[in-house]
Amino acid sequence: MKEAINEFSNWRQFKVKGNTVKGYDREIRNFCLFLRNPDIVKVTLNDVMDYLNGVIELGWDPNSLMPRCMALRKFFEYLRLRGFTTLNEELIPIPRKQYKIPRVADEENYKKLIEIIPAESHDPRHIRNMVIINLLWDTGARNGELLSINIADVDLEKKKALIRTEKNRGSRPFREIFWTEETNQNLKKWMDKREALGNKVTFKDPEALFLSLVSCQAGQRLSVKGVGELLRRYANRAGIPYINAHAFRHHMGHDIINQGGSTADVMNILGHASVASSSIYTMMTNVELENRYRTFKGN
Repeated sequence: MKEAINEFSNWRQFKVKGNTVKGYDREIRNFCLFLRNPDIVKVTLNDVMDYLNGVIELGWDPNSLMPRCMALRKFFEYLRLRGFTTLNEELIPIPRKQYKIPRVADEENYKKLIEIIPAESHDPRHIRNMVIINLLWDTGARNGELLSINIADVDLEKKKALIRTEKNRGSRPFREIFWTEETNQNLKKWMDKREALGNKVTFKDPEALFLSLVSCQAGQRLSVKGVGELLRRYANRAGIPYINAHAFRHHMGHDIINQGGSTADVMNILGHASVASSSIYTMMTNVELENRYRTFKGN
């Protein structure tokens, strides 16, 4: 199975983006480890179900089953196309997603988050992290989209950048994002610090705007996981609930609607392929929903 996984990942990288390949590869290798690297023709549906039930028993989020099952389906589909007599991939169930109320960042917690970062710090990590949080708030861009920005993509004078769209690469592979003057000043500060660092060390990814500053990965493009960790760390220090990068995106969708914008505005600013996708980011809950109701029906 290990050899088959290597072949599958090499083949898959020409079909989908790199992060998807890595995700599928990781999930299938976990399954391979569970079965102690068996012969692929000996894997049964019972093996798959034992693995999935074990994941649930260990306390994993039920929604984590969906990417595991999709990875296994694609893997066994590939093996079948190769001519191997293996498990029919269509027998692997795709669990129904359990929907939860999405996290939505608010202005109060955003201010607490940036206030915890030392304002006059010369630590490049604080300077970099401040502008990442600023950009998440100002643009509503996806985490991976921000991290894909290169130095050449940034226009400080016009306070905008060209980004590579993650989810709508067919009809709209690129779009522009914009930010405020305050964010622009912090971005200038980071770019100056980044240039100073580049005079001392050789960057492994010299084009990337945001670089890892951890010793073992220094000079590489910052990862999505890295942004998640910095947000978690600052949230803990600020004493607020964890705000992930997507919570900023939900805030942007809500903010556009609350200020009189349309769903089409949300679609274009957030880079959605359709208005249907945008509706998820404008769904009101809790206090916001009640206040909107009271506007129409009174107290």
